[in-house]
Amino acid sequence: MISIELWLITLATSWFLCGLIWVVQLVHYPAFRFVADFPAFHRHHTASIGVVVGPLMIVELLAASLVVYRSGLAWTWLIPWLAVVAIWGQTFLVAVPLHRSLSGGRDEEAIDKLILANWPRTVLWTFKALWVSGLFVLRPY
Repeated sequence: MISIELWLITLATSWFLCGLIWVVQLVHYPAFRFVADFPAFHRHHTASIGVVVGPLMIVELLAASLVVYRSGLAWTWLIPWLAVVAIWGQTFLVAVPLHRSLSGGRDEEAIDKLILANWPRTVLWTFKALWVSGLFVLRPY
């Protein structure tokens, strides 16, 4: 059984991370091109964004895992859980290495790659937020 609290945690983390990724995608990453002291800015970005996103991603993963388990691996909950797993993969296999390459200084090609590589996370978090909202409205459990 999925408690209302677990539903709400899932819904809240989905929408918060969805909104945040759109700001990063459309505002923050493109702004990398205009920062004068790029190495200092990038250090600040990676440290501060990690404080915001890290705990939320962990809560999201734990909540999604608990929901899919409590649903008996129902496909309706397995789909958003798979989205979270894909987001983690994209984050740690693609985004983090690109950020490492930027830690030494501005690299226009790496910034372009980061912006392009961030689209799958943007789409997945948007899809997940919409999917979970639909499940919340339909309440299949």
